[in-house]
Amino acid sequence: MTIAALVASGPLRMGATGPAVTAVQLALRNDGRDIQADGDFGIITQTALKAFEASRGLKVEGIVDVVTAQALDKIAPPPSVLKVAPWLATMRALTGTKEAPGSKDNPFIIEMAHEIVRRYPDLKGTVGWYNHDSIPWCGLGMAYCMAINGIKPVAAPLSALAWGSFGVALKVPTPGAVLVYSRTGGGHVTLYESEDSAYYYCRGGNQSDSVNVTKIPKARAIKAIRWPAGVPLPTAGRKIGATGQAVAAGSEA
Repeated sequence: MTIAALVASGPLRMGATGPAVTAVQLALRNDGRDIQADGDFGIITQTALKAFEASRGLKVEGIVDVVTAQALDKIAPPPSVLKVAPWLATMRALTGTKEAPGSKDNPFIIEMAHEIVRRYPDLKGTVGWYNHDSIPWCGLGMAYCMAINGIKPVAAPLSALAWGSFGVALKVPTPGAVLVYSRTGGGHVTLYESEDSAYYYCRGGNQSDSVNVTKIPKARAIKAIRWPAGVPLPTAGRKIGATGQAVAAGSEA
């Protein structure tokens, strides 16, 4: 679906969230704008949009109306990019996000907790306390990617194992499926991208202290494969082949 079609019922402006905003952000990124495709129309997206409007001779308003949407459609990435599960698209956009060294914190990782609580205030007790990126954050990253796309996380999203009850169960993974693993001292939650004969290639947070693609041996048992409830079940099934420059699973994954 084109961006123009997505805004046919009304323009997008600051404060909007969801897949339509993600589509706009992906187009702006494709035009060289340094923004994250997180589905949240904030001040950074508005600033990038105004710069785009100015560069195209459009009225500079920072609002995506039909005219601006048509201009964005001309530089939008191929439609296949937009066909992925929106929470997976968000996680892909976050790839490269890293913990700060030593006692410092990456402010964006901390902000993820604040954003989740802003969207789902009832999660304040289980998320609002998060204040250091040295605290395991794979569940936090997962919750952020879901929340940004209008999908409520589990009640205790910072617990990786809690994601074992998220949504509905799948028998086999498909791109965007939530994979839950047990590990010594806790668990790990990540998103399935693809697989080969020996590994699952999974994209998630707190994998070697960053958001990246990690290859997890198939010999390691998967505790749960989940999909958001109410979201149409995938039809593509498994994706065969390695994904990008994957790193080996560490202790946190």
